Amino acid sequence: MEIKLFLQQHSEEVFQWEISRLPADLGEIQKEMKSWDQAWRKESLEHYAGLGWSFVALEAGELKGYLLGQPLLFFNKWTQSLWIEHIEFVDDEVGFQLLDTAIRWAKTKHLQKVLFNSSCKHKDFALEKFDKFKEGEYLHFSTTKISEA
Repeated sequence: MEIKLFLQQHSEEVFQWEISRLPADLGEIQKEMKSWDQAWRKESLEHYAGLGWSFVALEAGELKGYLLGQPLLFFNKWTQSLWIEHIEFVDDEVGFQLLDTAIRWAKTKHLQKVLFNSSCKHKDFALEKFDKFKEGEYLHFSTTKISEA
């Protein structure tokens, strides 16, 4: 499996992958309408593509998952944080690799926190697989050595 930066060339593939995962009984128009209020809607994917903070997981060229993230500056008294808006994956190994890559990338870039959208359906996965994620006002993972209560 390869984890790569999410680029513009991945946007349509991610969109079609998500559309294909919607219930089969929905018609094409219903699927399109359903996409309008999702984190993976087209304009959202276009925004995240190329920012350098989002990733795709590919296996033999086939999409297995992705993570949408962007930096936040001067948020909640933290100078720099990585906001994970959305993550989707086919199995736990793919999910782990995507989150681990985002956390390592944030550490490399000296960001202070990785914040996870608490409305994301994979919140419990993050808490289970990464014991340093802490719940509070925001689900977050410290990337600095400052200890927290």
